[in-house]
Amino acid sequence: MLRGIASWRSWLQFIRDPLAYLAATQNRFGALCVLGNPLPIWRGGRRFVFAVGGEYARQVLGQPDVFRTGGQVMLGPRGSALYRIRRGLFAMNGPRHRANRRLMQPPFSKSAVASYAATIAQLIDQIVDRWRLDETLDIYREMRTLSNWVAAHILFGNEDFAASIEIGNAIEELLALDARARKNPIWLDMPGTPFGRLLRQAERMEALMRQCIERGRKNASQGTDVISILIRALDTQTLQMRETDVIAHAFILYAASFETTANALAWSLFLISQHPSIASDLHDEINSQIATWPPDQPTIDALPLLEGVVLEALRLMPPVPFTFRTARRDVELGDILLHDGDKVILNHFHTQRNADLFHEPNRFNPARWFGVRPDPYEFTPFSGGPRLCLGYSFALLELKLTIVRVMQRFRLTVAPGAAIDGIVQLTLRPRRGIPMIVHAQDRAFMASPITGNIRQMIDFRALPEFAPDAR
Repeated sequence: MLRGIASWRSWLQFIRDPLAYLAATQNRFGALCVLGNPLPIWRGGRRFVFAVGGEYARQVLGQPDVFRTGGQVMLGPRGSALYRIRRGLFAMNGPRHRANRRLMQPPFSKSAVASYAATIAQLIDQIVDRWRLDETLDIYREMRTLSNWVAAHILFGNEDFAASIEIGNAIEELLALDARARKNPIWLDMPGTPFGRLLRQAERMEALMRQCIERGRKNASQGTDVISILIRALDTQTLQMRETDVIAHAFILYAASFETTANALAWSLFLISQHPSIASDLHDEINSQIATWPPDQPTIDALPLLEGVVLEALRLMPPVPFTFRTARRDVELGDILLHDGDKVILNHFHTQRNADLFHEPNRFNPARWFGVRPDPYEFTPFSGGPRLCLGYSFALLELKLTIVRVMQRFRLTVAPGAAIDGIVQLTLRPRRGIPMIVHAQDRAFMASPITGNIRQMIDFRALPEFAPDAR
């Protein structure tokens, strides 16, 4: 185990390029790697354990009362906006988490999600109606706008798209500042420092969410969206709800509902465009099976290649590539005895690229999903266990409907020579976006030459014939 000054280099490597560091530690130390406290004057202290593999994910995610969650952004000073907004649903544990989760469950039920299809379809058309043939657009930015609108309109009852875009941009800036602050050793509220700017951005974010709540009060008595449910809980003192709780819940659910889906959509469309034979087969499936727009839930659920494309994109480019949990008591993880306060980093990115589970794991091969499902802790794009993401079925519907509509109306190709780099800023996103050229749907699918670290993440060689029942 590295500790003290000897661990500093490892910490810097993890902060600068977490996916490369996780790969290196796995190759060098195996499925478990322990990194000690970086402060040499502090004896003992919290240890950090990097874990890859379904069995460790099962033990950690399957026992939420033993391994607690924390906030999704840096912890700000007590009393700061950053401190308050990170204390939403994702940071709750135990009975309080279960009670709040039950409160917010109705908008994510199977029947509720199915009822959203028509509205999602309208919002998709509003986005793609703006596209012009032969123009080059940033598909990542387009998918962020779409996911932002969907989250605002359906989950938060907000039809003011200008306000929604402002919130979405503020969330994006907050996550970018959070990533910069983590890489800067000066975690002080000083002018010009990333941490100081992060604190100011959190104040702006909190003010915007408060305005969103005030707008939501107009329809809160009858609304079935998340904001209406939270406002009613606040006004009736259900679960002893406070306004700061509502803001924190709204922030993390808003961020999660559009940030992760936007990344998944952008990576999915990118991977489809770079695999012409898969794009051709997917277009055939959509064309032959979908007669009306939008398709109903049974129709869209009966498209095996579309299902495989979505799951394979989530496997290769999971929006949340790793997660943190903290031990609440002494507990064994593999051959390591964790102590109360030790932190576990679950490496989903590389668990989902385990060659023993997934044949040629760096290849985009949707056929591997035909009739086969891995263990739920080996494939965790929506986490796993009792804290499985509330909105996973909602996200899958949005992903499938968007891919269907884009494939029906257009052929997209990546701008030749584009530098596509994946970076982690809480989510796995493209550093410079993904420039794509819009064509009429003429079925002339073709891949483009590209640069960037995506070429180390994905094996772009032409796929051979693959047996549907193989992994």
